Amino acid sequence: MTKRLPEVLEEMRQALLGRKPGHSWTTSASEAYSASLSGLKNFSGDTLGKTAQNFNEALPYIERAGYDVTEIEVGLGLDPKIVPHLNLREMISEEEKAALLEETRDKKLINTILSSLFRASAARSKLKFKRFHFSSIELELSILPTVVLKFSPNEETTTVKPEELLAHIENQADE
Repeated sequence: MTKRLPEVLEEMRQALLGRKPGHSWTTSASEAYSASLSGLKNFSGDTLGKTAQNFNEALPYIERAGYDVTEIEVGLGLDPKIVPHLNLREMISEEEKAALLEETRDKKLINTILSSLFRASAARSKLKFKRFHFSSIELELSILPTVVLKFSPNEETTTVKPEELLAHIENQADE
């Protein structure tokens, strides 16, 4: 029986942690490749449609979590995906987060989406970039779901006129 990609990756993780002596990396690589191809074959238009349906079911929970969906991309290729773009409207309390996670405990995809958004929000607050600020989140729903944090230039960096650039740089150095 062909293993699923999460199972293969978990075995590899266990081997890296030294918990699986005698692990064959060649076999793992082959199993990962087979599982990926199997996943791609199964992630057909029907599965993409189901993912869209699941996202539609998740939308009210995403909004209750304090996010607005600004647009949705659909990628059709070797790795098809649905990518909703989200803006953080408001930060909800830890109690509200816990309540949402408890409410969606039996709805695996919705619970995973919410958990990912909450972790991304926590990570976002720790990331500081000079001249950039957090602007939005992309939630890539595909074989391997991903949350992408987007950072945009601060206003002051985009409005400096070329003739004022040297003075602006000197002012930044003095601060």
